Amino acid sequence: MKGIVKIGSLVLIVLALSAFSVIALENLSSQYGFGTGMQLTFPMRPPQALPASGMSLRVWVSDFYGFEANFFVVGSALSFTPRAFLKVINLEIADLYIGLGVGIFAYAPPQDALMLYTPLQGLVGLEMRLTPRVALNGEIGLFGLGGTRGGVTSGLGLHFYF
Repeated sequence: MKGIVKIGSLVLIVLALSAFSVIALENLSSQYGFGTGMQLTFPMRPPQALPASGMSLRVWVSDFYGFEANFFVVGSALSFTPRAFLKVINLEIADLYIGLGVGIFAYAPPQDALMLYTPLQGLVGLEMRLTPRVALNGEIGLFGLGGTRGGVTSGLGLHFYF
């Protein structure tokens, strides 16, 4: 688990350094709207982890506020994670944001009954616009309560904005 946190932190640092070292000619980050893509979250073993890897729908309703819904499958149950974001640093090609959300998924450990888990989560993320329509994001956060033991989670995502 410590290795995953180190890898996630390293990815965020590399993304931040690359964002600050590039001089953008236009503010790609100011373009907001509806995006769809994939979100991959580590670790992925429920219920001690938040398995929120799958299809992602992300909407930035303004330069500073956004929402996301991740849809994924745990076992054979469709699950989702709604989240809300607030940008705290808004640069030309990269944005630092904080977020809150809740995971909603069902999981049945071997020889146990199916249970519904709803862990709360808080995160810090960096979204970097590669083009006006394509963005890469990295996140690190904490989750807990709602039937899980809690812990640290990190993730990577790639979104195409319309």
